Parts: sequence; structure tokens; C-alpha cells
Amino acid sequence: MARIAVGGMLETRDLVMIMIQGTRSGPGVAGLALGTLGRHGINVLCVVSSPDATGRENLTLAIRSDDLDQGLGLLQQVKDELGALRIEVRRHCVLLSVYGPHFSERPAVAGRMFDALARHGIDIHAVSTSVTTVSCLVDEADREEALAAIRETFVLP
Repeated sequence: MARIAVGGMLETRDLVMIMIQGTRSGPGVAGLALGTLGRHGINVLCVVSSPDATGRENLTLAIRSDDLDQGLGLLQQVKDELGALRIEVRRHCVLLSVYGPHFSERPAVAGRMFDALARHGIDIHAVSTSVTTVSCLVDEADREEALAAIRETFVLP
């Protein structure tokens, strides 16, 4: 299959994934969690929100490892207000992104990226997309193999 040309690739290393599980559903959950972190200078590099089978929500965030202790402390302070059942952490993650113009008009970019990672045996922990970017969070230990898979799949500048 022909490689797809993209605008470029980014990697953000030294991240942790925080999973805020079983929050209440409805407005305000993401704003409370992200706003609390942001007001204290903690940048969220990736965020995914999804409902679970019980009608509650799960919020997955990626932040820098250096911000983990402060970030967890802040989230613990608002855990009851979020209605969260638990907060879990996955350390040693990297965010890999491919970007380019008009991804929303180009089918197959995300699928090709994730298929390539799967062929290389790489587990994806979270996915985030926008009009111009497809990103995923993987283990730091899989970084080199993941980068090779992306380079095999896309034409990079």
C-alpha cells in the first residue's frame, strides 16, 4: 500500500497518563479537571473523554512526568466533586502525532497509523484527533518501534 504524505510528525516524551475513572456524567467534569490543573500551571497534552457501560464517564489525560505529584494532588482535591470512583496512573508514556492540512477531508490517516502500530505489536493507550492532527499515547519502551512504524507508513518532510 502506498505511503501517505503528511506535514510532519511530533513526539512528546516523559509523560504520564492519568485515568480519572467513573466520574459523574453531565456538564462540568472536563472543565473542572482541566481547569484545576491549568490554574496551577499544569499543561494537559492529550485528553480523551468517554462514557462507560454504567452511564458514568472516564477522562484520560497526559501530563509531563514532572507535574505528576502536583497534578494527582489537585485531582484528589476535586475527586468527590467529579464523582470519580478512582484515579489511576500509567508512567513512562510518549505522545506520537502526525499532522497535516485537511486531515478531516482525508480518509485513512488515523486507520493507517493505528494499523501500522498494531502490526508492530504496539499497544495504544489513548487516541486524540483534530482537524489537522492524529495522536496516540504509547509506552516509552515502544517508542523506537512506533516511530519506525510511522516512518514506514507516511511520507514525512
